[in-house]
Amino acid sequence: MADAHLAKIPLAQAFQEKTRVPKVYGAAGVAGAGLLLVFLNIGAALLVNLTGFGYAAFASMQAIETRGQQDDAQWLTYWVVFGMFNVLEYFAGFVVYWFPFYYLAKLGFLVWMMMPGTRGAERLYYSGIKPLVLHVRSTRRKTPVAESAPESVPAPESAPVADTVPAPAQDTTSAEPNAKKDEPKSE
Repeated sequence: MADAHLAKIPLAQAFQEKTRVPKVYGAAGVAGAGLLLVFLNIGAALLVNLTGFGYAAFASMQAIETRGQQDDAQWLTYWVVFGMFNVLEYFAGFVVYWFPFYYLAKLGFLVWMMMPGTRGAERLYYSGIKPLVLHVRSTRRKTPVAESAPESVPAPESAPVADTVPAPAQDTTSAEPNAKKDEPKSE
């Protein structure tokens, strides 16, 4: 199955032709080297974020080209959850770096969210994000508009607009009243 999927990728095909190593072994070697670097925390932030952005962007572009909407919904949901996760990670960044193997756990989390078999992003969206958004919406709709404005703000006066607009300032730097600014003065 992996070989058939890798056959669609020209770079994997070229690797197999040039090295005579099966493309599955090449892909496993690249994945293993990347996993080792993440485990050793060497460029882990870059590798994990490239996985989170790179593969998801590639899969999203493929989903756009298909006729069905199931994969479109999966990847749209992934991007919503991924965005929320990145916002949370940004604000909790000073705490998460104290955890050993954080990037390894993050990589596992991102892969779990991306996999079509687990549909982790959809699970998180429907169990956490969507109820939170619906709760915030319902709370905002219950607050009347009149009560939300402070009472100390004065009501706008009904003065004509022409009275409130100041007249344009006249240029007093020119010695000659009819001289144009762009033309040089002749002596």
